[in-house]
Amino acid sequence: MESRELARQQLDHRLHDFRLAPSPVGGWIRTIRQALGMTMAQLGRRLGVSAPAIAALEGSEARGAISLARLSDAAEAMGCDLVVTFVPRIPLTEMVRQQAMRKAQQDQDRLLHTMRLEGQEAGVGSSEAIDRSAARWMEGRPARLWD
Repeated sequence: MESRELARQQLDHRLHDFRLAPSPVGGWIRTIRQALGMTMAQLGRRLGVSAPAIAALEGSEARGAISLARLSDAAEAMGCDLVVTFVPRIPLTEMVRQQAMRKAQQDQDRLLHTMRLEGQEAGVGSSEAIDRSAARWMEGRPARLWD
């Protein structure tokens, strides 16, 4: 197995659990603060702000309008580490395979159009031909897949 494919599979494995743990509805700050039994005023003192400022902070996180710096500060104040990651909606390996299939289909469509113009379309565009083309796309330079 090629090293790029192995690295992709290992990353898929590492990210799998993140897909199973969506962000809580009220946001992480509120969820962790409440799980710790910490009041807004107590967290505010740790951050050097008022309880209403904590309410605003939690609201901005819930809306997706909080900065990473503020999230990091809140995490630190609650004895947590902030972990920022991208979580693919589908495994990376599957994402690459689907893109290779799209590129292969585009190649076959162009070829079929040309062959029809010449009256030679027999056998072009078959699922086997598309599968072979997709395999070539996956073996080639990966950056070309995304053009």
